[in-house]
Amino acid sequence: MSPNCRNKEKMNRTKVKIKKKLITFLLFSVFFIHIGLAIEIDIGLNYGKLQLKDSALKDIYGDGYVFNPYVRLTPHNFFSIEASYEGGYKKDGLVGIYNENSTLEINGWELCGIFHYRFKQFMPYVKFGYGYYTYKQDIDSDFIRFKVDHHKSTYVVGTGLNIYLIKGFFFIAEVKHVPLKVKPFDIEKDLSGLRYLLGLGFEFEL
Repeated sequence: MSPNCRNKEKMNRTKVKIKKKLITFLLFSVFFIHIGLAIEIDIGLNYGKLQLKDSALKDIYGDGYVFNPYVRLTPHNFFSIEASYEGGYKKDGLVGIYNENSTLEINGWELCGIFHYRFKQFMPYVKFGYGYYTYKQDIDSDFIRFKVDHHKSTYVVGTGLNIYLIKGFFFIAEVKHVPLKVKPFDIEKDLSGLRYLLGLGFEFEL
C-alpha cells in the first residue's frame, strides 16, 4: 500500500472517531432532555492569542489570533461537556535559504469534560479532552511545490474563570494548551502552543 493510501485510510479512521464522539455528545443531550432532567446550556465565543512553542516556527510565522465558539452541556453542578471549534490561525512567512513564500494554517475541533465550582458570581474550572486538528502548510518554491494538508488527534488541557455579569451573561478568561507534534514526511514539527482567550457567553436552561 502506498504512503498516500495509508495516510488517507488513517484520516478516514480519525474522522469516524470524531463523528462518534460528537454523536455521543448529542445523545447525552437528548437523553437528559428526555428524562426531564433540567440541564443548563452555555453558548459562547472566545477570542485570543495562539503562542507557538517551537522557536523556529515562531521566528518564521509568529504568534497569531484564534476564535473559539463553543456549546456546553451541564447536567451536574460540578461537571460539563463541551464541544467547540478553533479557527483563525493563518500566517505567512519566508522559509529556506531563498526566502520562499510560505503559509501555515491550524484549526480543529474539540470535545472536553469540564470540572467547575461556582461561588457567588465566579466559576473557576479545569478542562481536559480530545482534539482533532487540521494543519496546512504551503511553500511556493521556484523548484518544487510543497504542500501539506494533514490531520492529527491529540489531547487538550486548560483552565479558566467565568465571571457572571447580568442574568444569563458571563465573561470568560481561559488558558489552554494543545500539544501537536506532527510528522507529515521525515521531519517532525512541533505545532504545540498555548491559547490565551477572552470571551463572552450566555446560559439558559432546558
